[in-house]
Amino acid sequence: MAVTIKDVAKKAQVAPSTVSRVLSDHPKITQETKEKVRKVMEELGYHPNLLARNLVRQSSQTVGIIMKESSEHSLFDPFFPAVLKGMSDLLHDREYSILMTTGETNEEIYQDVVKMVQGKNVDGLIMLYSRDEDPILEHLLKRKFPFVMIGKPATHIDEIMYVDNDNVKAARDMTQYLLSIGHKRIAYVGGNPKFEVHKDREQGYREALQISGIQETIIFQTSATRESGKELVDKLLKMEKRPTAILTTDELKCMSILSALYAESLRVPDDISITTFMDSLISELSSPPLTTMDIHPFQLGYEAAKTLVELLENPNMMRRNILVPTSLVKRQSCKKLTMNEETL
Repeated sequence: MAVTIKDVAKKAQVAPSTVSRVLSDHPKITQETKEKVRKVMEELGYHPNLLARNLVRQSSQTVGIIMKESSEHSLFDPFFPAVLKGMSDLLHDREYSILMTTGETNEEIYQDVVKMVQGKNVDGLIMLYSRDEDPILEHLLKRKFPFVMIGKPATHIDEIMYVDNDNVKAARDMTQYLLSIGHKRIAYVGGNPKFEVHKDREQGYREALQISGIQETIIFQTSATRESGKELVDKLLKMEKRPTAILTTDELKCMSILSALYAESLRVPDDISITTFMDSLISELSSPPLTTMDIHPFQLGYEAAKTLVELLENPNMMRRNILVPTSLVKRQSCKKLTMNEETL
């Protein structure tokens, strides 16, 4: 027979209402009583009915995660498991579950979110991206549903709490590092400009060149596939003056380009230097190990989840935004150029 609150109350010699208050961590219950009741729960093997408790609270005790793209694509992106670990660590401590969108298209992801919100399946949402003209964002704002965004909003910036890196500064710092070791022809390989992160990183790249008095920009927008990497390297080889360094905006793009370079017998960093954003085991174990801009995705996820939980507990809290610092990790994928190599 299952152990009940009454069984716990009888052995602990307290009222059943006191046991309920201990379960909700009520501030008026003394720490001594809480410890005594919890000890009895452990001895009897009592486990609270979380579903019933959540019904009383009118809460699902669940946070929804809105994927940037299909779940299948996200699982291959090193950013996703790292940011998810940060979120899950915080949410586990606060006794929240996670529900993720599973749609394979933008429309399917939108419908997943509508079901979460209208079905009250989640208490709040975390968006893993920021994008122009996003119907999901408009839906959440219209419904006044609590959410936090990872990434700087493209619109409604005064209405949205978000966690992000200073991506303009991060890309500027990375470009300036390449400039400092002698590279003047630097190619930038970004992604879809509809996403704020790619617009900001391209801006940082442009600013660094402008500060150094370099007028020439070499900009590509591509996806993270083997075919895209090959197409990009083909374009580089056809250029009259090939770049001496490549700045990529994510590890998957970088690895696809690295593979294509080797297929053309170009060696990193002897023939060309390459850098990327993120800093997972992929970068560390690459051949050669990659110079990266660490964006600290675990911290991004942790801070986003922490902010959302605080918003759920205090809906009238003052709006705030958090910038997680980035850090340059120098490895062997970048070569310092000599005077002769600079002018080739």
